[in-house]
Amino acid sequence: MMKNRYIPKINEAAIPENGGWAEIMDEPVLVLSIPEWESIMNQSTEEYQSVWMYDRIEDAYIFCFKLNEQVERAIAFAKDHAGVLLKDERAEGEFSILITHEGLEDADEETPCLYFKELHLRRHPKAGW
Repeated sequence: MMKNRYIPKINEAAIPENGGWAEIMDEPVLVLSIPEWESIMNQSTEEYQSVWMYDRIEDAYIFCFKLNEQVERAIAFAKDHAGVLLKDERAEGEFSILITHEGLEDADEETPCLYFKELHLRRHPKAGW
C-alpha cells in the first residue's frame, strides 16, 4: 500500500526565536523556541506528516508538518538566520526536532513540547547550502 504524500496547504511559516543543538539519548536534536505556538504544545506527535521544502525567493528551507490531520504549521530556516543551524554537520544525517514555546534558557524536562523524530533534510541543489 502506498503512503499518501503530504502536500502542505499552509501559506506562512514561523521563525524560531532561538535554537541550538543538543543530544538526547545519543541522538542529535535541533531544539527550537517558538513562543507563538504555545496553544499546540500538548498535541501528540505520534502520528504526523512532514516535508522539507526549499523557497528559492527567500533562500530558506521550510519544515512543514501536520498533526492528527488537523494542526498544520511550518518553520522557516532562512540561510542567514535559523538556517545557520541547518549548516551544522548534525543536520547532514538523521536528526530530530524538539519545539517548545518557552525560551531555551527556561525549558526543562517538564516543559511541553513537540518532538519530531528521525528526520532527514534532503538538500536542494539550487540552495548551495
